[in-house]
Amino acid sequence: MAEAVDTKKTLSIINAFAVATGEFLNHFCAKAHKRISAVNRQIERLEALTALLEYKVNSLPADFAPPPAAVPANPQNPNPTGENNAPAELQPEPPKQEIPEEYLPYTRMLKVGVPRVAVKHKMVADGKDPNKIDELVPPTDD
Repeated sequence: MAEAVDTKKTLSIINAFAVATGEFLNHFCAKAHKRISAVNRQIERLEALTALLEYKVNSLPADFAPPPAAVPANPQNPNPTGENNAPAELQPEPPKQEIPEEYLPYTRMLKVGVPRVAVKHKMVADGKDPNKIDELVPPTDD
C-alpha cells in the first residue's frame, strides 16, 4: 500500500503556488493598468484635438474659397500681334452643383486641405455615404 501524502507538505506547495500566482496576476494587472491609462490619455488628447479642429472647420463660412493666385504685373511674353486671348480667370466656370446642408462640413474640410481619405473616414463615422463626396466635389489629380 502507498504511503499517505504529508498534509503539511501538500498545503505548503498549494500555498506557494497560490502566492506565486497572486503575485504574477498583481504584476500583470499593474502593467496592464499602466498601459491602458497611457492609451486612455492619448485618446483623450486626440478627442480634444479633434473637437478643436471640428470647431475650426465649422467656423469657416460655407462659401469659403482660397484666395486667387496673384497675376504678375509685367508678363514675360506679351502678345505682339495684339490678339486678345481670354485669360483663364475669365473663362466661364462649370455650373455649380447645389451641395446638401448635411455635406457642407465635409466640403469645407476638403477646401481647407484635409485629405480626402480622412474626410471619407469622418463621413463613415458620422453615418454618411463616403462616395457622395466624390459626386459633390470631384477629386483633382494634384
